[in-house]
Amino acid sequence: MNQLYKKYIKEYQDFPVDGINFLDLNPIYKEPPLRRKLVKDCISCLETSITTDFDYIATVESRGFIIGSILAYELDKGIILLRSKKKRLPGKVYSVSYDLEYGQSSVEVQEGSGDILIFDDVLATGGTTNGSIACLIKAGYKPIGALYLVELKFLNPQIILPYGSIIQY
Repeated sequence: MNQLYKKYIKEYQDFPVDGINFLDLNPIYKEPPLRRKLVKDCISCLETSITTDFDYIATVESRGFIIGSILAYELDKGIILLRSKKKRLPGKVYSVSYDLEYGQSSVEVQEGSGDILIFDDVLATGGTTNGSIACLIKAGYKPIGALYLVELKFLNPQIILPYGSIIQY
């Protein structure tokens, strides 16, 4: 499974900053049959390795929105937006700042409740996920697991939830 997708993923050296190699998944998204297979593989991973017993998929801005939204549709789950830009969500919101492998960021979410699966495109060190977990808990949700399209195993990601990934480097 890894090799099929890896043929389409393009790597950009020193993007967005020097020393970071960016994995561009856009070529997969451009191919409907490949995108459909990726969604099916995500559902299979959830069914066998994590769970499908949750209320919402929390999609991480912005690249998590794409496949995360399709997954929510296929699994008949609600969507919670985890925004990385402040003041993009109305109502009562909560935010948390966290460290990335190449800087700092923050995440913001609207208040709510329910069991949450976090979905993002890439798991690197775990900084975004851990920030998202803290923010979701602060806002009233219960994170129960996470799913990623790509996991950078060589960075030894550290997160406290059960998780799965489709493509590993």
